[in-house]
Amino acid sequence: MDTHNDIVTDDGEVISTSLATIEPGQLSELARVEIDQQIATAHRYPRSIKKAVENILTLATMDEATAEECIYALPRGGKPIRGPSVRLAEIIAGQWRNCRVEARIVEINRTDKFVEAVATFHDLETNVAQRTAVRRRIVDSRGRLYNDDMILVTGQAACSIARRNIILACVPKAVWNRAYLEAERVIKGDVQTLSERRAKAIASFGTWGVKPEQVFAALGVAGEDEVTLEHIPTLRGMFSAIKSGEATVEDLFSGRAPGNRHQGIENPLSDTAPGAGTTPSAGPGFGETGPAAEGAGGSLPPS
Repeated sequence: MDTHNDIVTDDGEVISTSLATIEPGQLSELARVEIDQQIATAHRYPRSIKKAVENILTLATMDEATAEECIYALPRGGKPIRGPSVRLAEIIAGQWRNCRVEARIVEINRTDKFVEAVATFHDLETNVAQRTAVRRRIVDSRGRLYNDDMILVTGQAACSIARRNIILACVPKAVWNRAYLEAERVIKGDVQTLSERRAKAIASFGTWGVKPEQVFAALGVAGEDEVTLEHIPTLRGMFSAIKSGEATVEDLFSGRAPGNRHQGIENPLSDTAPGAGTTPSAGPGFGETGPAAEGAGGSLPPS
């Protein structure tokens, strides 16, 4: 339906305008047509798996700084857990091609003090879609509710984590695992560079007021001399996790597990509460993924 309006200018000229209104049904039809067109384009220009593997590897290991951002780490009782980060997931999705990835905040619950984000991955070549959800706490260490700005920041972090989880769950691990391992190798360095990289990694946490003693406690070591080559990717992964918003200083160095942890969960990297890793199906073609989905930290490459 069109709405007509007449605008009279200062010199007496009458300009007729019309405003077209779009009904809700038309919006859904437009979205369906858009997706159908994208699926048709994906079938016309299918992805090359070999090229995707090569491009992901090249981008993830382009330089040391990029490699560092591709690792995500959580210290757990002296047994660090490492996995692919949000940055690596973005590289993977971009080079896998012919896919749609969306993430949005679906709930801000000030009563139960959490924010929930949902991410969806739609493979346009296979027309298979999956969805996962992530919850994050919106209170500080004293149980006080965050202000609106911090709630928004936490919601954005939840979206990033949900996007990471769904990409790594939907893109085959064989496509990106080599890039992940090579990124770890680039970060680790060798015995000749250990002393320099170790000192630099420990000092970098001073940006957020973290003392070396807190870093050693998180790694489960007594002092700097016990930090080995195997710890370097973990240290850089922890730094990257704070920088990208996947974790906070409090999460990593207070001994409190990140995310919404009212109950224990099997996989800390998923940052999802028990039972919150899936959402109802969104219709034909939409599947569900749990918090322990492969690639979301549930099955990590060996260190």
